[in-house]
Amino acid sequence: MRVESDNLNYYLIGFCKIEDYELESFKLFEAGIVSLEELEAETDGDVAFKFYTSSKDERDRIAALFSHLNFECGEEEAKDWDLWWRERQTPVKVSDGLWVRPPWVNFSAPNAGCAVLALEAKTAFGTGEHSSTALAVQLMEKTDLKNKSVLDIGTGTGILSLFALKRGAKLAVQTEIDTMTIPCLVENFEQNGEKPPCAVLGFLDCFNESAKFNIIVCNMIRTEVLPLRTDIERLLAPGGEFILSGQLESEKHYILDWFCEAGFTVRNEATSEEWWAVISKLTNEVSHV
Repeated sequence: MRVESDNLNYYLIGFCKIEDYELESFKLFEAGIVSLEELEAETDGDVAFKFYTSSKDERDRIAALFSHLNFECGEEEAKDWDLWWRERQTPVKVSDGLWVRPPWVNFSAPNAGCAVLALEAKTAFGTGEHSSTALAVQLMEKTDLKNKSVLDIGTGTGILSLFALKRGAKLAVQTEIDTMTIPCLVENFEQNGEKPPCAVLGFLDCFNESAKFNIIVCNMIRTEVLPLRTDIERLLAPGGEFILSGQLESEKHYILDWFCEAGFTVRNEATSEEWWAVISKLTNEVSHV
């Protein structure tokens, strides 16, 4: 734990035999140390470690109490760790047609027609860095979103909804079950010059029988999405397209079995690392009892 005092951080670097480290670290914790950072020792059989104290007096007290550990005492300028982190955030290329930038970073699209979204995840998932999000975006680029209605299941930051709107969707509706994501979602829509999101806090059964969407996008793992399959089939308009990401490639047979039973035709697939995503088209209407 790094503790700041008078714009300085006070630290100690100690040394002991590897076999003594567990006992010595226990004694240090008893003396008031909050955490230890293990370092690489220069001598075989030894271990080096570093920790910070709340003040110079506290540092000197610990050094005197454990003098046998041959501490090296030091101090360094205290950092604003939040500022340090923010300064190192850079725009992320999600796909050829989408970049995501932190709201505090100025960035222009490198080519015409490329969307740039300003997003901060906070308590929500989805800034384009995860392969499953990138795969969903890449497949969205392979379908016509202009003037389409889009349902974004488990929206998180709203990245997929925002991308759909930037590509001409006439309507994007989001669902989410985590109340903590809603303020982040609202902020991201405002940040990107969109009207407030059409977000539904709850499950898909809240939509009535007349609700139909041309496109449904979903970036969720298999165990989360399969319980929703009846509602997904119900909400997808005849001839509509379902874009699903967040699936392990080794488990895609579960999804393909569902598609075969429900009357979906696979139109396109994409993989990245161990992740798999798919666009399917609803070609048959299957009744469920």
